[in-house]
Amino acid sequence: MMNIKTFYLGSMMTNCYLTWNDDKNAYLFDCGGENIDKIMTFLKVNGLTLKYLVLTHGHGDHIAGINKLIEEYPNVEVYIGKEDAACLTEPELNLMKYITGVSFVFNGEFHTVKEGDMVGEFKVLDTPGHTIGSKSFYCPEAKMLISGDTMFRRSYGRYDLPTSSGEMLFNSLAKLCRLPADTKVYSGHSDETAIGEEKEFLSMQGII
Repeated sequence: MMNIKTFYLGSMMTNCYLTWNDDKNAYLFDCGGENIDKIMTFLKVNGLTLKYLVLTHGHGDHIAGINKLIEEYPNVEVYIGKEDAACLTEPELNLMKYITGVSFVFNGEFHTVKEGDMVGEFKVLDTPGHTIGSKSFYCPEAKMLISGDTMFRRSYGRYDLPTSSGEMLFNSLAKLCRLPADTKVYSGHSDETAIGEEKEFLSMQGII
């Protein structure tokens, strides 16, 4: 059984998701701020091992806490979409200075992922648009999708930022809507929703 816990991190209160199953190995999807004490406490209290740090894309409000997290968990495996990897080392791409006034660079090791790769039990889906390297992570057994800033509840991500594309974003939304209707969607900045609900909304908006 896959469990999920939401933490709200950083100045933009990014939804960061801790998931784990019976083997006690945990995934953290996005780490948007340095206020990670609650995450560390939760891991310790529940006897969880943080194995994967998975980044849906490279914007600062989703990556700003990873340096501090790596200090506490040096063995965690970091994953990001291949096309967004430069966001970890190039401040002008991750927009952190625009968000907080302070530049951000990650100097640790990381792995890049592409369509069809697996990170533990989650399948990587290419969902570009908000950024060129945006990824969503789908666990069919748990009927769970981590959508980052691609699909929100009754909304979708911006496409007026560096490397953004409205055409790509709308194609990605249509792609996600082909998942089973009862798939739960956990996004970067909105409440939980489901594919069926968003398919209906996007259809009414004429997007898909």
